[in-house]
This record gives sequence, structure tokens and C-alpha cells, in this order.
Amino acid sequence: MTEITVALKTHFIGLDQIIDEVMGLVSSWYLFPKAQLRPMVINLWGMTGSGKTALVKKLVELLAYEKLYVQIDMGEFESDSATWFKNTLTDDLEFLHEQPCIMCMDEFQFARTLDNSGNELGKDKLRFVWDLIDNGKLSYIPSNNAFYIKRAEVCLMNLVKAKDQGVIIENGVVTTNVEQFTEIFQHFYFENYSRNGNAMDAGYFLSTDFVSGVYYLFNDDVTPQEMIKEEASKSDLFGIIDILLSGLKTRNATKELDLSKALIFILGNLDEAYDMSKSMNPDISADELHEATLKINLTSIKTALKKRFRLEQIARLGNNHVIYRAFKNAHFEELIRRELERVASFIREQFHFELQYDSSINELIYREGVFPAQGTRPVLTTIKNYIEAWFGKIVIEVIELKLHVSTVEWFYVNDGYRFVFKDLTNSVIALKEEKVNLKIDSLRKTTNRDLQAHTAVHEAGHAVLAIMTLRILPSIIVSKSAAEYADGFCMVNLPEGLTTREIIKKDIIISLGGYIAEKMIFGIEQTSSGVSSDIETATKLANAAIRSYAMGNDPITISVYSADNSDLFYMENKYKEEALQLIHTCEKEAEQLLQKHKLLLLKLSEYLTTHYKMEEQLIGEFVRTYSTEDWIHTSGFRTKEDYFSFEHKIQQQISELSETVQQVEIIQ
Repeated sequence: MTEITVALKTHFIGLDQIIDEVMGLVSSWYLFPKAQLRPMVINLWGMTGSGKTALVKKLVELLAYEKLYVQIDMGEFESDSATWFKNTLTDDLEFLHEQPCIMCMDEFQFARTLDNSGNELGKDKLRFVWDLIDNGKLSYIPSNNAFYIKRAEVCLMNLVKAKDQGVIIENGVVTTNVEQFTEIFQHFYFENYSRNGNAMDAGYFLSTDFVSGVYYLFNDDVTPQEMIKEEASKSDLFGIIDILLSGLKTRNATKELDLSKALIFILGNLDEAYDMSKSMNPDISADELHEATLKINLTSIKTALKKRFRLEQIARLGNNHVIYRAFKNAHFEELIRRELERVASFIREQFHFELQYDSSINELIYREGVFPAQGTRPVLTTIKNYIEAWFGKIVIEVIELKLHVSTVEWFYVNDGYRFVFKDLTNSVIALKEEKVNLKIDSLRKTTNRDLQAHTAVHEAGHAVLAIMTLRILPSIIVSKSAAEYADGFCMVNLPEGLTTREIIKKDIIISLGGYIAEKMIFGIEQTSSGVSSDIETATKLANAAIRSYAMGNDPITISVYSADNSDLFYMENKYKEEALQLIHTCEKEAEQLLQKHKLLLLKLSEYLTTHYKMEEQLIGEFVRTYSTEDWIHTSGFRTKEDYFSFEHKIQQQISELSETVQQVEIIQ
């Protein structure tokens, strides 16, 4: 298992911890599968494109379990097709009966049993899935049983009707009332709906259709067709009935599929836990998204599951929940490097020259292909479109010009590709340039510097206030985003943990930063509609501070008059005035801070007018250069993880009180 673990870590990027956790769970099943009384269930939860399905498939390959593996897309079974799903699991998987096998139920979020309001969906047809997960055993009626049993039952009913109408059979052939017989049996078939091209006649019970159908009705593997035909040729009507009844006795109405020795992977995307997965913004920081997913724990997963499944169903999933994290910047960079090397290796093997990428190519693929919330898939398709689709042109150039190429260097410059062809002596023998039409990165290009300058001031206002109130650097400031819903944004790092009165106040100040910066630099008449969402945020925070967080004069919970709760205090004008006063106080402090640090505000704005983003390191350099605050050069910046010092305050007060007690004892 150690070798498999190493192989998986070599194959996948950024999944070392996931692989260790999965392999730790898989090992006991792999070594002692027959000791299991119920399936080993491992749940893998993560965002799309994070490698859940790929990991399971690679594990199956390395374990050489391809012939004992089945993957099921639960998204296909949201409707009545769940009946077909059960038949597939039973009839088609009989070969897995009592075998150590691997099952993968992908897109499991679609197997939900509760709607968005928590009401039962009534998908009883998927109940067997939960039985399978719980004990691995399914009782079912085989579909081939159902078919031949049903045909035999119809035949028996027709024979009873024929008897009532005086039909007589001798030696397997209808001899009396043939017309009544053919009328009763005219639409009947046993094994083949066309009766092998033969019309219904008096000799039907000696026909291929009847004999074959009865042969398949018998489930004993010892009754040949010749014996059935011979028996029929000696039978009257009651003898034919006896043949059918004998066949029915060989079939059990139900069977049991035992998959208790199975390893079952449950794979799904839980938007309720991974709420950041909805972001389509390619400009958000992958590192920041990664940190957000680090906060997801077992409780988060079970809380999310509770919105889709009943509690007893969640219990059946067990506690083996493996939580995927979003990829970091470094993971995407490594993925791009590996994929580019894969293409270069193909060129080397097939065409015998080296393909060398300039770093500008890696950067282009990152800018064009990385949507942090969507995982690896956009990166892979981007490499297909911008790299694989182009190397054919390189090869054609080499062939048409009959170049003796040793190396082709690939650059991205001036909005296009440049290919430099070199021979064995490293001399340039050809140069080719091609225009490249980008889909994402072009959206970040400065198209109107005047408008971008306005956005730059707005976002810089948020950033300066975040730095000066929290002493924490923002992760990123963007003034020209490729996202559809925003021209720019500033990713502020609020302290982790408690939402204190201090943090709420600072959050209000930061929220007002865009509006106040616009007003300060451009004048009140030139403030934009872009301030509306910030003002709304500040208003909500101020109201919550007074009504819910006891930041007003009265430490009470306040509601509006329409609330049907006699335990609440109702909103009075004085509470509205307190919320408004809090806004004004924060606004005044924000104006003072931005005036004090106006040069920093303008310098950040200047840079963001001609560049679409600034990341944390560069922001820090600007702050150190253009801010006059002493703490920047002494105590320095804080981090959101180490913002509070509650434990230190406890220890400090204990120490102070201990000293006081000792002094009193000395005096006494």
C-alpha cells in the first residue's frame, strides 16, 4: 500500500493529505475485506474539478480492481429512472456477489431526499441505495425472472380460458376448438415477440418460441430444450400446465445481492458547505480560496448534508468524510508546468526536437485558464486551446521550410506568440509570430483609463482603511476584473474568530472607504453608483450592531413591530438614531484616516489605473514607502489569524492579581 500511496502522490498535485487519509481508510478493507460485516464507506466532498473521481479511478487502476469496479452517476437517477438503477445494480452486478469490490457513487448530492425547504421529496425508489450503504445487501427480483415468470403466468391464464371454452390438446397439439384457441392466444408469445416469424396455430406448444421460453423459464441448468419438447409432445392441456408450473418452481421470486465486502466511495459537491464554489471570478486569489476551504470541517459537512438528507441517512454515511481543499496558486502553477511538459514530451518523442516555453507562456495559461473555484478543468481546456491546438502549426512550419530544428522557443509577447527555431548550434534559423485572441485576459486590459482611475480610487479607499484600522494587508486589489458582476474589488482580511464590537466598527469604516475616497478625490458630484452595495453593507452592519450586538445604549435585542414575538423589544426612533450615529462616527473616522494617508491612497490609485491588480506583497511595499505610520516600521503588520490576544490578557491579569495578593500577604 505504501507504493500505491507514493504513486498517487506523484500523479496528483496538492492532494497529499487527502491521499494519506483515503489510503489509511482503504488499507483495512484491502487487507481484510472478508472480515467486514458491512461495506466500508468513504465520503469524498469537494468543489468541482478537485480530483475526487480521478483519485478513485487511479486507485482502482493501481489496485488492479478494474474488473471488480463500478461507477454510478447519481445525477442520472433523480427521477423515476431509479427503478432502472436498481435493476442495473442487481442484474448486471451479480458477479460482485460476496466479492471484495469497489463502487463509486458520483454526484451524490443529486440523491437528496429533502427539498430546499426541508420537506420530503418522496423518492422511495432510492431507498435501496441507503440499504446498500448501510449493510450492503439488496433483495430483488431478477429482471430475467420477472420476464419469463410473467410470460408463464399469461400462458397459464390463457390455458384456463381455453379449457373453459372446450379446447382440447392431445400430444401437444390442439385438436378441438382450434379457432377459439388461436383467438385466445393470438397476441401471445413466450420468448420472442414475433414467435420466430410463425403464426399462432394448433401446434404452438411444440414450436421454437414455446420450447425456448419454457427452457429459459427453468432455472436449473439441467433441463434441455429437447426434454421440454419431448414432454410437451406427450401432454394434454393439463400436462402443458404442469410443465409451466414445474418451471416456475425452479425460480426463486427474489434474490439477495450481497455487497457487504465492498468498498463504497460516495462523491459529491456540497454547495451548502463550499459556498465559495459559486464564484466565477478568475481574479480571486487561489490562496485565499484555499484558506477559506480550510475552515470546512466534519461539522460543516454534516450541517450541509442535513439540508439534503434525513438524519438517519446521514448516520448511514458514517464518519469517514474526506474534505477536499481548493487548490493554492502553487498547485495551479505546478499543474500548468506538468501539462506543458507533457506536450513538450510528445513533441520530443514524435518529432525529435525540444519545445522550450518562456515563463510568459506559463503566466498566460494561468491568467487565461485559472478560475480558482472551478478546479483543474478550465486549466486543462485552456492548455488544449492555447497550446495543443498550436503545436501543429509549429510542426507544419518545420516540415514546409525543411528546417533542421533542434529547439523551438515559445514566447508570449505583444499580444501574440513568437516561435524561435534554433539548430544544433543554438543558432536562430527561423522566426514566426502569430496573433493570439484571448478570451479572459483581454477583459483585464485597460480600455478606458479614466473609468479605471475611478474604480482604482474606490478600491484603494477600501484598502487604505483596511490597512490602517486592522493593520492587516488586503490579499488583492483589482481595478479591472474579468468577472461579469464587478469592475473591481478589494479582498480584505478580517480577523478570524469572533465578531467583536471593535471589528464591526472597523468593518463599517472599511465599507465606507470606496464612497469617501471617491468623494475626497473627485468631489461629491462625481461619486458613482458603485458605492451603493458598500453603503448597503455599512447600513446592515450598523443596524445589526445596535439591534443584535448590544452596541447601542441598551443591551437588548430589537425587532420591528410586525414581529410576532412578545419577548423582543421593538424598534424605536432612538435605536434608529443610534445606528445612524454609528454610521456618522465611522464616516468621520474614515475621512480622517484617508486624509492622513492621502498620498498612499493616490499612489495605490495611480498604479491601479494602469495595472489591473495589486497583490499583498506589492501592497505592502507601497504602504512601507508612502505611509508615515511608525508602527509599520516597528511592530509591523498583523495577520488575521493572530489578531486577537485574549489568552495573553488572561495571563497578564492573573499575573497582576497574583502580585497584588503577594503584596497584601507581605504587609499583613
